[in-house]
Amino acid sequence: MYSLPCTLRQLEVFSSLCVTRSFRRSAENLGVSQASVSSQMKVMEEQLGVTLLARSPGKRPSLTAEGLAFLEDLRIFEAAGRALAAHRRSAPILSSPIRFRLLVGQGLWDNFLRPKLDHFLVEHPNITLDFDAQPPEDRIARALDEGQYDFILLHRRAGAPLERQMRSMALLRGGIYGHRNFADKSATPLDAEAVSQLPFILPRPGSVQEREALRGLERHGIRPRHVVCHSQYYDVIAAMLDRGVAVSSFADALIPPAMRETIILLYPLEDWRLVWFRKDHDDDPQRNAVEAFLLSSVLKDPHYPATEIYDADYARGATPAD
Repeated sequence: MYSLPCTLRQLEVFSSLCVTRSFRRSAENLGVSQASVSSQMKVMEEQLGVTLLARSPGKRPSLTAEGLAFLEDLRIFEAAGRALAAHRRSAPILSSPIRFRLLVGQGLWDNFLRPKLDHFLVEHPNITLDFDAQPPEDRIARALDEGQYDFILLHRRAGAPLERQMRSMALLRGGIYGHRNFADKSATPLDAEAVSQLPFILPRPGSVQEREALRGLERHGIRPRHVVCHSQYYDVIAAMLDRGVAVSSFADALIPPAMRETIILLYPLEDWRLVWFRKDHDDDPQRNAVEAFLLSSVLKDPHYPATEIYDADYARGATPAD
């Protein structure tokens, strides 16, 4: 039997680069450093004796003729792998009961995960999932360091530093959202001074979230003149936006689908991103099943308003076993 001229990890890196055409984004998707991606590709090309990707300063990497031919053969190889995987037992022996602890954003839980959870639990009776709502931002790094959670799925401001253990999965719009009546007959986006005059909902007074929100508004020249109230509960904020009580700095995905006709973007701010963490990366079927449920429940949902998705497999509803 022939031996592969490269490792499976190198093939995974090459396959990711063919999709993203970005060393940085592939590094984020694979949960490794950009230097590691570059090194894997360099070693792979040296082992093959051909150049697969053309690299030019300031330009996205592109496939060479050899790279295109290699990609075509790689797709045949992946199809063969799926065919071989299909020979596994059609009725596998039930695995031992296992419990996972998960940290998810409240909006993700309410709008995308909880409505689909019953089907997952019926299909996987030996898996128990304990969900926690998102804690304050300053406690997430500690939770990661202490290994408190098996899986984490949250929305974070795109400009916020990302812990090395976490990975970006999608990008979403962020901005000042409010009832369409606040725009009246004015064209959107409103200008910064007009937004400053609107009634605002801010996070808890004195919290890290409030300071970050005010700094973000200040960068756009927005200084709220009238603060109606403070709340950290997205559903309470969304309800008040829907009633036209006030406006708030929000992520597009936090607006319940039923309210999207009423609540509109009044002023664009910093984007948000969906971030992901999995504690153990072994090829465990139960962990793979939980990962597939969490990511597909969000990224495959037609109501999830991502402007960009970094993992095309989950956007198509694929699972690690596909």
